[in-house]
Amino acid sequence: MKKFALLLTLMLAVATTVFAAGKNSATVNIHQKVTVGSTTLPAGEYKVSWTDAGQVTFAQGKTTVATIPATVSAKANPQVTVMTATEGSTLILSGLRLKTADLTFGGAAKSAH
Repeated sequence: MKKFALLLTLMLAVATTVFAAGKNSATVNIHQKVTVGSTTLPAGEYKVSWTDAGQVTFAQGKTTVATIPATVSAKANPQVTVMTATEGSTLILSGLRLKTADLTFGGAAKSAH
């Protein structure tokens, strides 16, 4: 019985850690090439993660492709929406509406290497 209680406690701790780690992240599909800050993101699936201080990271697989400052607002949204604007002939990523937050971009991105 003690082993079962220990195992159950360990499983709950792992589940809580995984849940907390995913709190400030989402998967986003970007269907067209967009520019965010000074970085161009090709169309594709990205894991977007953010801090409450407004640092947003775009990753594909395990590779970080851009880090950019953003305004982060906690907000429940029914679906993920990619917001863009056009500047000349360039499609700009202006924001993301995610299930748990709105991210609004306006700063220069730092490309990851």
